[in-house]
Amino acid sequence: MINNGTQAQGDDGGDASIWTQPRFVASATVVAIIVVLGIVLAVTGRGGDSTAAPPAADTPPVAVAPVKGDCDLPAGDQTVPESTPGDTRWELVGKMIAPTAPSTYGPGVVKDGFRTCFAQSPLGALYATASFWATVTFQPPPDVYRRLAAESPARERAIRDSVGQEPGLGSSGGLQIAGFSFSSYGRSRATVKLAFRAANGRLLEIASTLLWTRGDWRYEIPLDQRPPISALADLNDFISWTGS
Repeated sequence: MINNGTQAQGDDGGDASIWTQPRFVASATVVAIIVVLGIVLAVTGRGGDSTAAPPAADTPPVAVAPVKGDCDLPAGDQTVPESTPGDTRWELVGKMIAPTAPSTYGPGVVKDGFRTCFAQSPLGALYATASFWATVTFQPPPDVYRRLAAESPARERAIRDSVGQEPGLGSSGGLQIAGFSFSSYGRSRATVKLAFRAANGRLLEIASTLLWTRGDWRYEIPLDQRPPISALADLNDFISWTGS
């Protein structure tokens, strides 16, 4: 169920992604069009196979203390989910339907359309990943990178290179979340794969690494400025997760 939730006070994170570089076909808008046309392989040069390692068991499945700062959400259960999160609420964020749990997993803060304050847990990282890609569909890329990305030289390059670009990644509403899986999880770093379904039914996966820094999950821009993106034949390796 889509829920148009109440927005909370602000945060000044900074997040970025990588579809701004020439090797990635110049912009996410172009990528989204190609996905909808069903020729993702021509962009990525890769198939839909997955070679990622299984979720790391580096953290015991117990609750941990909340992290203080701008975001006071409790960290909660550290167990990597193996099934669809129960009672997920969804809301429209830009052109994409994204999950929301303001008092548990996040976002605990929404300001100027930017969603921040996620729990330091696997589900917090999952919700932050979904929120990041939804934000990409309607916010200017330089602002997304400044607000939601972890600080790094790659982030600074992404900000410079994306000046003047329009929002992308299915900005026409052509991509929606279809499922998720974890490649790894630790309390300071998580790699989450989201499966997306295009308007024509084709499937796409994007792997995102998030870092726990400055009290929140922030997107790590790859050094080569390219997001790990590939076509999918099916959702067999993913846990079904979608809004309606």
